[in-house]
Amino acid sequence: RIDAGLQLFLPCPNQRFAAGSNQDKWLPNPSSRSEQHLNMYRFVGKLMGACVRANAPIELDFPGLVWKRIVGEECTFADIAAVDEAFGKDVEQLRGISSQDEWEQKGRTWRVRSLSGRMIDLVPGGRKVAVAWEERDAYMHDMVRLRLAECAAQVEAMKEGIQAVVPGIALPLFTWRELEVRVCGMPVIDVDKLEKLTNYENFSASARHPVAVMFWNVVRGMSDEDRGSLLAFTWGKRRMPAQNSGAQFKLRFTQGMGDSHMPVSHTCFFQLDLPNYSGEEVMREKLLYAIRCCSAIDNDSRAGGTLYESDDEGTRGEETQEDEDD
Repeated sequence: RIDAGLQLFLPCPNQRFAAGSNQDKWLPNPSSRSEQHLNMYRFVGKLMGACVRANAPIELDFPGLVWKRIVGEECTFADIAAVDEAFGKDVEQLRGISSQDEWEQKGRTWRVRSLSGRMIDLVPGGRKVAVAWEERDAYMHDMVRLRLAECAAQVEAMKEGIQAVVPGIALPLFTWRELEVRVCGMPVIDVDKLEKLTNYENFSASARHPVAVMFWNVVRGMSDEDRGSLLAFTWGKRRMPAQNSGAQFKLRFTQGMGDSHMPVSHTCFFQLDLPNYSGEEVMREKLLYAIRCCSAIDNDSRAGGTLYESDDEGTRGEETQEDEDD
């Protein structure tokens, strides 16, 4: 974990609910906004600055939403949707409503669910104020604006910390991806370590089975980007499991399937099902197609409509205790 008890960072919604991509990302906690908390964020920023100066990377899994703010790039709705798939789909669905009757059936009020999962009023008493058809654009604009700004103070404190070590004039010279690499290093996937973490199912000779041998040959021939995509495809994260995490990669042989079938992943179990491919070229083609083209991850929680926890109420821009009348 990035944060073991201080609650400075929260797992992004996609990570909490095993939905979509970027499930390995963390975001500053909007509720950690005291001066003491902000000083802690400044310290994190100083560590990040030290990484840049000393070329000594550390693993900080922040999304573009954080890095872009630090270097001064504009954050957009797409940056939120990248770490909160449910919010992104909700907004897109609202944008697609074309009739007043359909809008009114939604029963929307002036509030939005925050990064932490709590409800925040967009106007005073917003939970009791219905959003009129004529107000829908303003409502959606305010939803996105609040979500874009809710971590701004924490990220700004981190930026101040970086600037205490790295001249502030240098930060805009980086793209957000360049700064991420300077702070965190390249996300290199160690194939040998991944192989040691692997359990085999339905393979008669485990790692010596021809299909297993072909698989590791294909993986070793991949670029780092594709290896990261392979991990994202199999468990929703682009980095290797942390040491001593207990996570095991499960490789399952599906005897009854062949060259006409695609590999299948089970992200909840860090599992990949491999058909009985006739050769490495076929396997490479099928596997690369799957990991490059499949970015959406289905899950039981989302299908069951249980993406979020409690439906707490809030005031404009602030979280409050749950209202007994809600």
